[in-house]
Amino acid sequence: MLNPRAYPFHQESDRLKVGDCIVDIPSREMVGPAHAEPSRITVKALHVLLALVGQHGKVVSREALLEWVWPDTLPTDDVLTQAIGQLRKAFADDRESPRYLETISKGGYRLIAPVEWLPDEASPGLAAGTATAPPATLEADAEASASAAPAAAAVPVAGSGRAPAAGARRMAWGAALAIASLVAAFAFWRMGAVTTAAPVAPVPTAALAPANRLAFVTITSKPGREANPNLSPDGAMVAYEQMDAKGYGVIMLQATLHVPGRPLTQPPVGYSDSMPVWSHDGRRLAFVRYNPDSRCEVMVIAASGGDERKIADCFSGSASTYDWTPDDSGLLMGVTTKPASEKSSPLRLLDLASGQWRTLDYAIAEGDIDIDPRYSPDGRWIVFRRSISLSDLWKMPAAGGKPQRLTNVKGDIRGWDFMPDGRAIIFSYIGNEVGLFRYDMATGKVTPLPADEILVSPDIARASPSMVFTVDQSTSGIFRYTLPTSPAGKVGKQRVFPSSRSDMLPAVSPDGRLLAFMSDRGSRFELWVGELARPDSARPIETLMPVPRHIPVWSEDGTRLLVVGNQTGQQALYEIEVESGRMHLLPVPATSPIYAAYTDRPDRIIVGSDSGNGRLRAVLYDRSQTPWHELASLPDVALLRFNAATRKVYFSRVIKPGTWQADTSLQSVQVLDADRPHSPKEYKRWDVGTDGAYFMEWTEDCPVGWIRMGAPAGQSPLCLDSGTEAWALGPSLERSGRSVFITMDLSNNADIGWADLSPDPAAVPIAQSPKQ
Repeated sequence: MLNPRAYPFHQESDRLKVGDCIVDIPSREMVGPAHAEPSRITVKALHVLLALVGQHGKVVSREALLEWVWPDTLPTDDVLTQAIGQLRKAFADDRESPRYLETISKGGYRLIAPVEWLPDEASPGLAAGTATAPPATLEADAEASASAAPAAAAVPVAGSGRAPAAGARRMAWGAALAIASLVAAFAFWRMGAVTTAAPVAPVPTAALAPANRLAFVTITSKPGREANPNLSPDGAMVAYEQMDAKGYGVIMLQATLHVPGRPLTQPPVGYSDSMPVWSHDGRRLAFVRYNPDSRCEVMVIAASGGDERKIADCFSGSASTYDWTPDDSGLLMGVTTKPASEKSSPLRLLDLASGQWRTLDYAIAEGDIDIDPRYSPDGRWIVFRRSISLSDLWKMPAAGGKPQRLTNVKGDIRGWDFMPDGRAIIFSYIGNEVGLFRYDMATGKVTPLPADEILVSPDIARASPSMVFTVDQSTSGIFRYTLPTSPAGKVGKQRVFPSSRSDMLPAVSPDGRLLAFMSDRGSRFELWVGELARPDSARPIETLMPVPRHIPVWSEDGTRLLVVGNQTGQQALYEIEVESGRMHLLPVPATSPIYAAYTDRPDRIIVGSDSGNGRLRAVLYDRSQTPWHELASLPDVALLRFNAATRKVYFSRVIKPGTWQADTSLQSVQVLDADRPHSPKEYKRWDVGTDGAYFMEWTEDCPVGWIRMGAPAGQSPLCLDSGTEAWALGPSLERSGRSVFITMDLSNNADIGWADLSPDPAAVPIAQSPKQ
């Protein structure tokens, strides 16, 4: 008696002939001579059938079936008996004289009918393309409720959120970079509390309490990246994007089991497919296709496969995650880049019949960027993410109106979704904590849902308590690129301080002798400093819990570092004495500082922090008096750096492309480069040198290029690396201009995970948000 988990079958198509019956796997419909109409089986019954198909003709024990179809739970034998009974009914089979399913006394079950995989085509009873179907049933919920409660380790999670980068090969880059900070933050989150060098009044927030870990299984395991999964309404099938070694994506389709998927789309050479989303009726999927020029179009394809149909070009050439309208007549989407002709970036509706975009009518302030919308399960509300760096979730009526803020996490939200009953939202974000969290719609409480892996881009089935997500195993290293001194010279490449763990966010000292960086090489995430000439000299600043969003900032004399760290559950700004390792908590008036910069005066410092509603501003402080005195500020500054050689500050924004410069009093603002960074996801990809600012450019032929801001149109960047992707984190340019230090991809692996959300135990709250 074999365990089917150890011998997975190969799914050759979506149509399977078992005896005289035809099984359509995506719809779970069975057609046979005994039935005038197709009969639909439950998700678990289908999984039992597929397990038996994988061991055709062999006896499979009840224990093996329970372990494979109901993993990491404690079900009763009744659930398997019900699934077998449903299959026998669908096959019109007789238990005493079986033609399909044979019961082996005290042994298990055996599939004895002949099995044949059929070519994919429009399924019996299903019209390809735009045919409508009855609403998805909740039979999976009923089946789940019949089982015993899962083990205590099973904790609910959810979400949906995908953030592709523009371009074809760029898809792999975007997926890995969306995880870069999360990988690091996950490490620091697990290390627990640290002792701080200076006391501070704690901000009212509850501590993370011990909680059960989320139990899940991975359902893909190919080398490379499988990412951005989306479940069919009934939870039986999952669509996701699979990227090849060059980063080109294709949409895959498979059952929610560890079985091989099959390609659903066939993008032309040089194109990349991303962001699959199932329609409410389960008949179609929308997806986004990027062309070699990094622009995209919205596509629709039948779930059974077939011809792809272009609906429209993406609005303003870009896209973010989206949702189908409740009646499946359109798509609701936001874009991360504000069009130059508009004051904000609101949500927009795409009508599938006409291919026309329409701006949703609701209250939105100038400079706001709204993305990642979802309709509530009852279709009455829209919840969306507002802002890029300091994101929160907002709610408004589906017809438009005045949005209301739900969460108050001010973090980098990485995907979210509704629970099927609409009473809770699950989201993933980077902030003072990192991971998966549950937001209760009735109380506004936020509770942690811890897991032992980094889980992002979660998605929940609309009519089934199950979830899929990306399980990311990406790792990074820091590389030094030596820049040529002549046009004919070559770029040198060397890994700095090699280790078996992830290193990132390098910052080279003004004299070029030391490198500060962040790493989990000590089994917890810490700030490290080492001498570049001595690879074995790297040591951690053990008392600091850094927040891995921006590179550390050196003082001009190379003796101190500015680093944002975690203090009593809140972000705080620290000044580190490099030689001794002592750290000093700086009394920044603003809460939750995000970045900081020294200036040309020791009594003045610039700090970036929340200005309200997730918008960042840069504030120049006089720190010679207590409390610090605010001297000047600039709005909507996502990142700012000071250049001692030019005595200017340079900054980037997420509300629009480009880079600006100003004097050290934050006056005389001028545009330095109107185009770079090109998009909000690139706002960290630059640094300053003695002769200005430089940008880490991406092109199809060279994923890591280097070019001066404001370079003449048509000038090509210097190609640093044509074979490896860089993470979208800040580079560090040596003062001499001879070298640049960059966080590079070492292993770009990700799988798709699946979790059962049937249980919904209460968790200990970590924060409060305004009630609805």
